[in-house]
Amino acid sequence: MFSRIADQFPRAPTLPSSGMGTLVVERLAEGDFSLIRPLLVDLHVAEQEHYEDHPQLSRGEIEGHLSSVPSTFSGENVVFAVRDDSGQVIGFCWVVLFDPGTGLEGEVAEVYVAPEHRGHGVGEVLIDQATRLFRERGVTLGYVWTRPDNEAAVHLYESAGFERSRQLVLTWYPTEANLTS
Repeated sequence: MFSRIADQFPRAPTLPSSGMGTLVVERLAEGDFSLIRPLLVDLHVAEQEHYEDHPQLSRGEIEGHLSSVPSTFSGENVVFAVRDDSGQVIGFCWVVLFDPGTGLEGEVAEVYVAPEHRGHGVGEVLIDQATRLFRERGVTLGYVWTRPDNEAAVHLYESAGFERSRQLVLTWYPTEANLTS
């Protein structure tokens, strides 16, 4: 069952864990972000295969790049983590809050659950924490990005109240052509 580690989240849900024991949901302190680094690397390794037009990096290259990630994010970072009975972090949700001058916005920047723990409600409780944070902080716009073919993620986000947007999202990357023009 899910429980909370501190009184920061008095309404943290309690859910059956499908035989996984007690899972602890907590908000990590900024100094504890390194606890999610192995899962963040796993996420990037798994996701890059879906983007053939991007460089395919080795695990070591990704680990090197991610060693500086917490210091490069701007805005308020909130990371929720789920631990199993042994204290191992098995999933996380990284939320970034920022105000571009039009009201507080929230982005669910990353969500990842270790493959062996999927299908047991871990993702749901993490997204519930993110949307609860949005409500409590008065977020005026919240969003999450995912691949359209990631059906499990799309279902998770839509179940939490996220809606498909009619907007076309275009991205700019610092490619060689963009840097020289």
